[in-house]
Amino acid sequence: MRRILLVTLLLYLPSIAAAQVQLKLLAGDYPPFLSDRLAHQGVIAYIVKEAGKRQGLEIEIAFTLWQQAKMKAQEGAVHGTVGWGYTPKRENDFVYSAPIYTETVVFFHLKNRHFDWQSLASLNGLRVGLSESYIEDAMLANFNQQGGDVVIRRYPNEVEKLRSLLTGETDVIIGNQYVVMDILRTVMPDDTRQHITFHPTPLRVTPLHVLLSRQHPESTRWVERLNRGIHQLKSSGDYQRAWSAFRMGEFGLRALPPE
Repeated sequence: MRRILLVTLLLYLPSIAAAQVQLKLLAGDYPPFLSDRLAHQGVIAYIVKEAGKRQGLEIEIAFTLWQQAKMKAQEGAVHGTVGWGYTPKRENDFVYSAPIYTETVVFFHLKNRHFDWQSLASLNGLRVGLSESYIEDAMLANFNQQGGDVVIRRYPNEVEKLRSLLTGETDVIIGNQYVVMDILRTVMPDDTRQHITFHPTPLRVTPLHVLLSRQHPESTRWVERLNRGIHQLKSSGDYQRAWSAFRMGEFGLRALPPE
């Protein structure tokens, strides 16, 4: 009987090995949630990798500019990219995973500027800074085509976008509430934070996803497996524990090796 069980197991092992898939994903720098400088590459990277691991997906995440991450994934040079909101246009090129995080996006401005956000019309006549590939790029471009008067300024990363506000190059900037506040705390001079505020009414609250390229025929099946892993993380409580650990600082800047 034991020999039968052993033979059965040996016959089964190749199918287990075949089920293992290695996926390479790209992302942009998005501290305090996602960055190569953070422990485990940040809480979002940790969640994505753990969800994949539970379904036989070995996920590697590398970092570049957001625009390059999307372009390389779109072309199929890598399997996908992490941390994107939904748009119908993107769905033409990518298969979306279940949500991995919900971001709150707000308007930042200098405290000495009166800014009352009510609708897109509130932006008429203003210079608005946003990151390349943000959902708002198409939104504001469409608004201008319909008669709006918004000057759109695009920046390759969050730091340059924030500096544009401080130098007067923009009147308001659009950004994740926690990402911009983290940059103010960790990158900018100590006296900078006191000059900047954000409007309490969000521009949007948006689920973010993993996007796998439709250039890879197996992407739909890979996303199904990843979604099962995300569901397992949430139903086991490990997803919630990861966010609790994040709030306790366990996904902060990783220690650098001595020079």
